[in-house]
Amino acid sequence: MLLRSTLRSLARAPRLSAAVVITIALGVAALTSAFGIVQAALYRLPPFPEASRLAMLYLERNPRNEPPGRERWSFQRFAMLDARQHSFDAVASFSGNSLTLAGGMGDAELLRSELVSPGYLRLLTAPERGRLFADGENDPAQPSPVAILGHDVWIRRFAADPALVGQSIRLNGVPLTVIGVLPPGFRGLSDRAEVWVPASMAPRLTYADYVRTNQNFISAIGRIRKGVTRDAARAELAVLGGEINRAAPSDSAYPEERVTASAMPLVQARIDPTLPRSLYVLLGAVALLHLLACANATNLLMGRAAARRRESAVRVALGSSAGRLFGAIVREGVVLVAVGGALAIVMAIWAGTAVVPPANLWSARNFFGSVAAFDAPAFSIVELGFALLVVGVSALLVAVPPALSAFRLDLGEGVRAAARGMVAGGSVSLRRPNARGLIVGLETALAMLLVVTAGLLIESFQRMRQARLGVDPEQVLTFWLIPSEARVPVSTAAAFVSRVLEAVARVPGVRSASVDGGGPLSGTANSTLRILGQPAPPPGQEPEVLRHYVGPDHFSTLGIPLRRGRVFAPADVAGAPRVTVISESAARQFWPGQDPIGKRVWFDGGSDFDSPERSAEIVGIVGDVVYQPLDRRPNFASFYTPYQQFTFPSRMVFVRTTGEPMAVVRDLQKAIAGVDPELAMRDVQPLTEVVRGSWVRNRFDAILFGGFGIAALLLAASGIFAVLAHAVATRTREFGIRIALGAQPARVVRTVLAEGMVFPVCGLLAGIAASVGLTRVLQASLYEVSAAEPKMLLGMAALLLVVAAAACVGPAWRATRADPIEALRSE
Repeated sequence: MLLRSTLRSLARAPRLSAAVVITIALGVAALTSAFGIVQAALYRLPPFPEASRLAMLYLERNPRNEPPGRERWSFQRFAMLDARQHSFDAVASFSGNSLTLAGGMGDAELLRSELVSPGYLRLLTAPERGRLFADGENDPAQPSPVAILGHDVWIRRFAADPALVGQSIRLNGVPLTVIGVLPPGFRGLSDRAEVWVPASMAPRLTYADYVRTNQNFISAIGRIRKGVTRDAARAELAVLGGEINRAAPSDSAYPEERVTASAMPLVQARIDPTLPRSLYVLLGAVALLHLLACANATNLLMGRAAARRRESAVRVALGSSAGRLFGAIVREGVVLVAVGGALAIVMAIWAGTAVVPPANLWSARNFFGSVAAFDAPAFSIVELGFALLVVGVSALLVAVPPALSAFRLDLGEGVRAAARGMVAGGSVSLRRPNARGLIVGLETALAMLLVVTAGLLIESFQRMRQARLGVDPEQVLTFWLIPSEARVPVSTAAAFVSRVLEAVARVPGVRSASVDGGGPLSGTANSTLRILGQPAPPPGQEPEVLRHYVGPDHFSTLGIPLRRGRVFAPADVAGAPRVTVISESAARQFWPGQDPIGKRVWFDGGSDFDSPERSAEIVGIVGDVVYQPLDRRPNFASFYTPYQQFTFPSRMVFVRTTGEPMAVVRDLQKAIAGVDPELAMRDVQPLTEVVRGSWVRNRFDAILFGGFGIAALLLAASGIFAVLAHAVATRTREFGIRIALGAQPARVVRTVLAEGMVFPVCGLLAGIAASVGLTRVLQASLYEVSAAEPKMLLGMAALLLVVAAAACVGPAWRATRADPIEALRSE
């Protein structure tokens, strides 16, 4: 009965009811969706059996008294760990790679792979067809040539042939027997793998020294035994790490260094450490937007309650209880919020499947980059519970203030207003501040926070787009070639790259081509610099520089300008004097006030420039190129050497074309197949797309928060308009009398604007103060923009003032239309 009367009452104001429902629905849906993103990215367990007990295992080294650093495992060290540990039901190893699949139903294709120990898949999944690896199939002495396929590649390349299990496929030119197919959706801990091979096959497929090297590039995972605490498992690993390092030192130069091991829960290891701050900023911004929505809905309902004060006063005068009146108004607000909440849940469910934030193109910055984030949003019972909680809190915020406002009735004033046929209530002014005016001030403050945040992120994105990259990306095609190092070892890599570039150069429409270990804004190799003739820096303080092994046409292909000296010549080949070209930043950093040309350098690491006897002479200086993300303090000190003097086989290829870059892809594929039929091109795209792709996250933030800012402005403007319109309606008689006594319309407008802007201005000042403090959390996400930049604060404040003033214009104009005759007659 009460619900029916409440619905009848709301039906008499359909537009207001619809406005409240839609406002609440949008606010709750946005906040629930944002919570779902945060929940998925930071707290939800990865999609594996008993994921709460899974942990990533790693070594901890403290070389040269530096802060401890995490390291992965070598094949030998992991074997020791597997044999000696007792805290885990099982431990398993995996490492990512790319393998070329030949045959099937198409041309050669590069597949993401994981080289694993037999227990890896048993920890994470069960086969859809066939079987998983057996323990004996990972013996380095007798490697088993077997493979397991992912469901997607089984369908895409083999048309879901059920007879494939037991048949042979070729990966990197090696025949392997397919023993199983995994279920749909499973792509390993990397969440990208399409094929799995025993790690013992790596020497034949990828890296000849995989099982012998002491390099730590193999990740390890384990499931903690039931009844064993994480602290107990870490304590055992701490002891084991030292024992394993003494048996097989990570660094033979420091055999006595302190080495331990530890474990990190998988749910934590998957998180990019740079992500939580950004996600909490997103959640906070949406929470502010929802508060704005609630404030707006509250204002609308307070206006409705104020408009009904005459009716309420008469009812109380005739004997109706104030409590009953209070309950009726609360019920109306609760019903509207409940309807809006139900609609919001439907919208959030849709958003969880249809709206997915773009993936960050940069390599994962989480646990060694080997574990996927598993952060795709999805609506679940957790999100439903959060939505219901938000709806409950929103109901209190929206329904109670209007009821309290109506409950505080002046009975005499209400009855007198009824006799005059007018609405009881006051206006918004400094002389008579009231709850609706305070809400307007709050809305303005919240809107200021959001528009400043949006302005900062948009400005940061614009400056990032306008930054000089040091290259000309137009008409340049890029792709990766990743041959097996078992088939193309480092010793023959230079000859392999030469054959590739010669084949590419013969393709019609190609002007020039080169190679490198990475591209602009997509990362490249690092090394530590040594300068011949200068004292060696203290251990651990060697400067990091960017290393490039490039072709003779590299600088013309990418449009990198020569500043001094020369670039590489055809004579700079193996056996010739070693040479290097450096960037301007490298010249300024390491030879300030000097001429670096003629100086000699060498580099720590696995290249052929790794000793004073193998040092390279600096022959030229070129412009800086941005190879790392702009918002991550990129290193601009680059050292280029000719690939003919040393290179690795896996290379990124750059092709400058005479026309549209993608138009030559088919001919390039044929040319590459002529070099090696089992060689596949990966990540084929124009360099302009690589550049644009590096801004995906920043562009998404700018668009998203720009939308928040627009919504905040609209909500604040509508709140100001609603309150001032009500204030003008309650003072129609006053304005009519003023006009009858000779007041000019312009003066009436100034009066209304002056009083209507009081609370927005107060809220604006509060919002500026809050913005200065709270936006500092954005600083890490900004590029060349200060979070407290005065120009931005003043610009956004001016914008909000203009919006607030525009919202006041309509009610002010209405005030000038008051009928003086009607006003005098009422007197």
